[in-house]
Amino acid sequence: MIALLITSSLEAQSTKNFIKPLAKDGFYVDSILSLRGNTIIYRRAGTEFDIEKAKVAYVEHSILGRIDITDEKTANQNIVNMIFPEPEFNGEAFICNFDDKTYIKTERAIGQVKIKDQLWGPESKLYVKPEASPVRIHKGKVVILIRVPDINDDPKSFIKISRFSVSKTRKLSLARQNELTGKITYGGYNGQEKDFTYKRYGNSSLLLIVDIDDDGEYCVSMSNPNRVDSKLSVACFGVDE
Repeated sequence: MIALLITSSLEAQSTKNFIKPLAKDGFYVDSILSLRGNTIIYRRAGTEFDIEKAKVAYVEHSILGRIDITDEKTANQNIVNMIFPEPEFNGEAFICNFDDKTYIKTERAIGQVKIKDQLWGPESKLYVKPEASPVRIHKGKVVILIRVPDINDDPKSFIKISRFSVSKTRKLSLARQNELTGKITYGGYNGQEKDFTYKRYGNSSLLLIVDIDDDGEYCVSMSNPNRVDSKLSVACFGVDE
């Protein structure tokens, strides 16, 4: 009799597995198989499914009870994050408009890195053809969504938003060495680099917010210490009045 009661209780519990996504109605499942890692694996109608934890507010587990997956602050952020898809590849970037919920892909360009002798010493420069990007936006507040290799790294340690100098090609100063002192300076000068703020977006991306008041040609670049060659991938766009 006791065994029968225990069995009946477990059967009743098995019907109470519930998953509540952030932006959708919740749903019952047969069982929750795993809560490890970044996904929740569950079984429904005899088939296994998974859902990203970042998109789930909480689950009701038949044995463990309610488990909050995402707090309210993060939940609100993730709801915003679901407006746009994450870029597919590292370094791929979108320019997003949250007002009308549209986005455009930046120009993905492969630049050539060359060493030039200057009066003060050698300078490493990036050259991108042609002289202007086909992707055009207006000046003002710009929101850039970019996929990154590690969401936990400090974005300002490996991401730069820069303005090209332009003649026959787009040019960007990467590093300069003073032959007298031996000092190496990384990055640009004369206002080449733009300051930005940032916030996490989804599982593998960042939102970069930058104010651009000057027209011209711009790019977003990421440093890659594991790759040393004469080419560099950058996400480019042009800014008009």
